[in-house]
Amino acid sequence: MKGFADNWRDSRFSNPLHSFPYMRRRIAVLLALTLGLSLLVAGRKRDKDPVFGQIHAIVDSLANISGMTAEHPVPYDMISKRQLRRFLNKRIKKTLRPEDIRADEIALKMFGLVPQNFDLKKSTVDLLTEQAAAFYDYDEKKLFLLQGASLSEETTTLAHELAHALADQHYDLEKYMDEDPSDDDENLAHTAVVEGQASWLMLAYDLAAAGQNPVPTPDMLKSLEQSEGDDSGADFPVLKSSPLYIQQSLLFPYTEGTRFFDAVYRKLGKRAFADVFVHAPVSSSQILHPERYLAHEKPLVPKLPDVPAGGDREVSEGSMGEFDHRMLLWQYLGIDLANRLAPHLRGAQFRVTADDSGKHPVLEYVCLWDSEKNAAAYFDAYKKILKGKWKHCRPMTDSDTVFAGDGDTGYFLSHLTGERMLSIEGMAEPVTLASLRVRSTGRKRALHRA
Repeated sequence: MKGFADNWRDSRFSNPLHSFPYMRRRIAVLLALTLGLSLLVAGRKRDKDPVFGQIHAIVDSLANISGMTAEHPVPYDMISKRQLRRFLNKRIKKTLRPEDIRADEIALKMFGLVPQNFDLKKSTVDLLTEQAAAFYDYDEKKLFLLQGASLSEETTTLAHELAHALADQHYDLEKYMDEDPSDDDENLAHTAVVEGQASWLMLAYDLAAAGQNPVPTPDMLKSLEQSEGDDSGADFPVLKSSPLYIQQSLLFPYTEGTRFFDAVYRKLGKRAFADVFVHAPVSSSQILHPERYLAHEKPLVPKLPDVPAGGDREVSEGSMGEFDHRMLLWQYLGIDLANRLAPHLRGAQFRVTADDSGKHPVLEYVCLWDSEKNAAAYFDAYKKILKGKWKHCRPMTDSDTVFAGDGDTGYFLSHLTGERMLSIEGMAEPVTLASLRVRSTGRKRALHRA
């Protein structure tokens, strides 16, 4: 019999289709919301697996714990891993334009969150097929079990997926996860609600099955931190070899989402099962700091600059939250600084533009902090991030408020003003503060999405 940490570790990736957040998180959203697996079912093997006989009892237990009644039985079927991989490739090809995938890839690379040779499409498919064991499809409203991944002896993963099914019957998870591509951080928060609540219910189900009070204990939640750092390379080699940002993007909805829901539950009781959907969190900051969610503290939306020599084609744009900044700091300067500094972010936006050929991308990035002191600390840290993400970084100006020069992608300028930091990277010619000030009062140029 496995322990709690082992069960949670094995089940946290059971449904990667719902929780694969990148900078734009577009691929995962479409996979999660448009799976048409009914044509791929190997139905004749369905009744041979005893795991399906446990569904009704598990749903009843989850309903008793949460107060969310089961409106109807949960449909179920099986699919092979080969069928799943073939479907994922076809779905991406049908649903996403190549330039959309490329846009997400460029944004990640411009921030230095993934290597320059990183293949976003291939990584997505590889990770999904490596980790999938069972999943609930919001579009088909059906539970799928991967052939060869029978859960007849371990019901933990099944309880997690059935928690999704139960929530879907009440709060329409397809609509809840129908994300706005302009607010990536809010999308991540929604994913954390869905996975965090299901993970919490999974833990509660295990306690109820053992005849105990179905409320996860602090020790159980603390074990999440321990299992985050375990060596799962043998089980998930693709994940283990992925960039830090990709790894943590997959972990965040499960680990932080579970802690978030537990904090809300201890404040609101069973009302929390409805409130996190009806009054959804709007940022990763609210997930990481539930008190900000309960106090309705929302991130600010700083304005991006009007770059004088930027490209006229918009490749990508969106928000950056505490999670994204935590990853930047962690990757280049260590987790201790990331944990200390990232919580002080108040809001950030980015935009990537390019010339008519779609090449020579330019990154425009602005962030606001809760004090001038923390803004200055981040400015100093960002200088090191720039030096770390490029092989070549030659500063021409390096002061307490300006860091400018040229790097691998072109000329750059980072500027600190009070609580605000601005960075422009990839310019064909040097950018001056004077030119930015002049253009900031002039007419905004028109941007056309690539």
